[in-house]
Amino acid sequence: MSVAQLWRASSHGLPQTLLAGYVWGTGDSAFLVGRRAWVFRDNDSQRVVDALAAAAAESLRAGDTVGAYASMLRGRPNYLKYLGPSFFTKFLYASDAGGDGRLGQALILDQFVAVTLRTVDKWNIPRYGPWEPSTYERWLDHAHALATGDVRADAVEMAYFKLGKEIAAGGAY
Repeated sequence: MSVAQLWRASSHGLPQTLLAGYVWGTGDSAFLVGRRAWVFRDNDSQRVVDALAAAAAESLRAGDTVGAYASMLRGRPNYLKYLGPSFFTKFLYASDAGGDGRLGQALILDQFVAVTLRTVDKWNIPRYGPWEPSTYERWLDHAHALATGDVRADAVEMAYFKLGKEIAAGGAY
């Protein structure tokens, strides 16, 4: 089942969507599994559901992707301890997809996308977040502008991710 399918499965699918994003983002790095669980361990479970629902339901459905992002940053109303932009943008991406296969505006912004933006596009962006809402908005605008014809914005994001991972592995950032 995809992350987006988990989200749509029920109103209780919010934590499962986040968990699926963690699995997706952690991959085969087993040593990170325990750290990924901290968001569930150190936040009240109802708080996790409420914060995810507020970010997804209120902001995304109103078309305010940057507002959803901003609301999940440290010190903001939907902030969850141990849930940074690299993972909550995965959640936003999955939550913003339409049931009809329509791509929403939300995209993932993580360290590898940031490496590509810094190295290739010469952005003044740190490798590790959190990134300001204005940076996320700029990234969304940039990726959607590069998406032309049959190339979707999430394909642009994936290309940036893969290139950033290669650049980071080579130490050239």
